[in-house]
Parts: sequence; structure tokens; C-alpha cells
Amino acid sequence: MKTNLSTQRRSAQSGFALLSALLALVVLAIVTAGQIEGRQTEQKVTAGRLQGDVLNLIKDAANNYTMENYPALQSDLPVTKWGVTLAPGATSGRTLAPSVANLIAMQYLPAGSSAVSQLNSGNYRVLLSKVPAGCVGPTCNISGMVYVDQPVRQPGTTNLAGVQIGGVMEKVGGDVLVSLQTNPGNLMGINGMTMPNPVGVSEGVIGARIGFGASGFGRFLVINDPRDPNFQGNLTVRQNLSIGGSSTFTGPVTVNNTLKTTGTIDVNNCIKLQPDGRGGFSCLDPNDLPPGYTGGIRAVDVVSSGNVLTSDAPASFTGTNGSFALLSRGGGGVEAMVKTSGQVAGNRLIPTGTYVPGSACSEPGAVGRSSTDPTGVMCSSSVWTPLAVVASAGGSCPVNGQGAVDAQGRQLYCFNGTWNLMLDFLPPATPGAACSTAGALGYQIPLIGAGSTTSVCRANPTGGGLRWFRIQDITTHLTFVTAYEVTHGAVVQKPACAAAPGQTSSPIPFLEAKVESSSDGGFARFTIDQGGSWLVQLTNGAGGALSAAPAASAILQIYCNVL
Repeated sequence: MKTNLSTQRRSAQSGFALLSALLALVVLAIVTAGQIEGRQTEQKVTAGRLQGDVLNLIKDAANNYTMENYPALQSDLPVTKWGVTLAPGATSGRTLAPSVANLIAMQYLPAGSSAVSQLNSGNYRVLLSKVPAGCVGPTCNISGMVYVDQPVRQPGTTNLAGVQIGGVMEKVGGDVLVSLQTNPGNLMGINGMTMPNPVGVSEGVIGARIGFGASGFGRFLVINDPRDPNFQGNLTVRQNLSIGGSSTFTGPVTVNNTLKTTGTIDVNNCIKLQPDGRGGFSCLDPNDLPPGYTGGIRAVDVVSSGNVLTSDAPASFTGTNGSFALLSRGGGGVEAMVKTSGQVAGNRLIPTGTYVPGSACSEPGAVGRSSTDPTGVMCSSSVWTPLAVVASAGGSCPVNGQGAVDAQGRQLYCFNGTWNLMLDFLPPATPGAACSTAGALGYQIPLIGAGSTTSVCRANPTGGGLRWFRIQDITTHLTFVTAYEVTHGAVVQKPACAAAPGQTSSPIPFLEAKVESSSDGGFARFTIDQGGSWLVQLTNGAGGALSAAPAASAILQIYCNVL
């Protein structure tokens, strides 16, 4: 306890000694004023007061800068205002040492403010620091000074100019800092507080304290504050809460009452509800609508476990009144399906109402039920026309050319007053397959859309039973392919002769003379089969080549023979 009390007494004595020394400066100024010309002294006092005003102006600007950017200074972050950004650091022009020019550009000082002291042409400088040493973030205090980087001295000496400094002290008041002759290595305050002299060991350096303690800001939220306010209870606002800008919530938001907005509700740009009543889902634009549509919902898929209804009287809808369309879920499976390709699919179609076959109608393509028999009718050429007539093969029919179906669904055709199976008129035929009635015509469709091929049932000239032959193959056994002019020894490739299953087709060569001469009166024209080609032979009676100028030649005609 003695040590602490002694320390406190020495601190108080030091502060009192400093106060006495500073007051002595003022007394010295008064004494000096009485010893020298009063006018000159008054000018020096006025000059000191004026510079004290300037020092106060810069001190206030530096304090405003410190207060507004306190969190950034605590955390060594850049400071930005009015397009000016100061990088972290303690050198001139950085966050802990903004220059007068920086304070002007950031509008903490008025434009035109001078950085030069009129007492000694020194520059006003700001020096801040984080205390205590080694502190981190919000635990740091920001303390410092505004000072003139040249001492204020009597002309021609190294002694401080007491008259001018006294005027500065008078204006700055309790925050003033001065380096005295007794301790030129530090700037001292009225209460005995000392700060290292930034100019070095030099008496006559003047300045003012600036900065704030972190504890003063710990109770408040401030601009650009990076701290979590960590409210421990509910936050209640008695009246309305009005936020002029945008708000961002990174967690879930629960609203326990009506949610109203005059703008668009936007969920990740994939759900949009607009004030005009339109909605966009599945990341689609709600305004992407057909011409003439004023409202609606845009979505990729719409899935409902209930009903989908469009009605001219939805509030009073009973299921039987008004004009309406209804999609209602059934008992399982695909009950109905409508595709954009125009296809409509369902388990069953039950038209409403009955119509008399042959009576007039006005909606082409409409389907209804017949009033005369259990079948359907379609509106065709303005007449309700039966969709189907059920009859039996061999029975009488009223109109030649009329169609019907039998109980098995086979097509019937009315011919000479009798119902005939369409299979009797258009029997299927496969070339090469067996058939039963000689001379009967059959039809084959090799590929859908390629047209039909006609066949005839006949006996094979080479023997065997009745088989289907394509008409184009039996009008002649030989089908011409091509012709060449050839000479003795020429090699001609055989063509590929196509045949249907059950048939055979082979290439046949025919030689006719064109230009030839024989030394012994003999003429022979033939080919030698070499598998995939023929070897042409044009010889005389002795087996030698026929002669002519420039060479003997013949016409080789090639055919395909189909059996």
C-alpha cells in the first residue's frame, strides 16, 4: 500500500510540476510583455492563439476520423470514404497516420485547409496507435496526437517560444501537449501524462491529444462495426420499423402474421410472385405468356393431389353447373393424359348426350353417342355419322362400298349386296410362300409408307406347288439390265440380281455380232463363266480370234432371270 500511495503522490507531484511549468510560461509571457514593446508581444500571443484554433480544428477532424472508423482501426482494416481509401499502417497517408490532405479529401476538414503551421512552417501531422501493445481487435483503445513536426522556438535560439506557445495553450486547453526544456524527449500534458516526442529530443514541439477508449464504444453499435452485438433477449420495437435499403437474412425467417409486399417476391430467381398477380416457378419468367393473356402461372411441372378446376362460377361450383373443365384424381393409374403433340389418352371416353345418326351437326370432328344403337357418332360434313357398323360376313348389306366390322373386329366390305371380309379382297402375299388359289392377287407392303407390291398365285414353271410371284417378275422371266460392246478376251462383271425370299435370280448373257470376219468361215460367240464375271470369246472355226479392223466386236446384252 505504501508503494502505491508513493506512486500516486509522485504522479500528482509530477502533474502539479508540469502545470506549474506551463503556467510559468504564461507568467513569463506577461513579464516579457512588460519588458518589450507591448505591440510585438500582442502579435505573438495572437499568432499563438490562431495556431491554437487551427490545432483544435485538425484535432476535431482527427477525432471524427477516429470515431467514425474505430472498428477498422482496431482490426487493421482499410478505411474508405468519399472514394478515398487508406491502406492499413502507421506511415504517413495510411490508416493510423492520415495526412491533412487525406482528411480534406475524406471531408473531415474543409477544402483549402493548410497543413503548414504559421508559427514555424512545420507540418501538422496525425499519429494514432493501438493500445495496449499487442491488443487485438475490439479490445484495443485508439490513442494518439496531432502535432507540428517542427519546434516553436525563439528566433536564432534553441529555446522554446514561450509567448506563442502560451497562446496555443490558451486555445487548446486541457488536451494540449508540449515538449519542455526539462523533458525535451516527451510531449507532456496538463495532468502529467507523457507521450514520446515524435520529432525526437527537442523542446518547443506542440500538439494535442486525440483518440478514444474501446470501453466507451463497447456499449454501442457503431458504423462499420464488425462485432456481433450478441443481444441476449428479444429485440422489441414499439412502433413501426422502416428500413430504407435492402436487408439480407442468412438464416431461416419465420413470419407469424400476414406478410404483405408491394414488390416482387423472389426466391433465388426461381420462384417469382409479382404484384400484378403473375407467378413464375421452376426458374421461369412469369411474363413469358402468350399474347392476350393477362395473368397466369409459368412452371415446368404442376403436380396436384386434388382437383384442377377452371369455371365461370368457381365460388358456386357444384360439379354440374355452369361452364367448366375439371381434372380430378381417380382411384389410381393413368386416368387421363393430354399431350402438347395433340394426343389425348385415357382409360375411357364417355361422351355426354345422344345424337341421331344422319341428323345435322355444326362442330366438325365432334364425337357423341348414337341414339339408335350402342355405338358412337362423329360430326362429319355437317352430319352425325356412325363411327362403326357391326355385321357378319355373308350377310346382306344396304349400300355397296359401305364398311363395317364383325364381332372379332375384322373389316367388312359391302359388295353386290353382301358383306365380304376385306381379307378376301386384299389377301396378304409373301413372294415365294405357298398360296391356295391360282390367279388370285395378293399384296405385300415391305416398308410402312413405301407402297404395296402386287403378287399373283401361280404354279412354278420349273415344277412344284402354287406360290406367290411378284407381278414384275413373271411378266417375263428375263429382266434387261444393260449392254456392252465387247471384244475377244474381254472380262465383264456379273450384275447383282435381287430376288425375294423363296425365289432365285441369276444373270444371263446374250452376244450379238457387230463387226467380225473369219479366216475359215467359222463363227463362235460365247462367254466362259468365271464366278463373278464372264470371259468373252469371239472365235473362228479353228478356235482363233475373229478378225476385223481394228478388232472384231460384239454386243453383250445382260438380263436377270427370276424363277
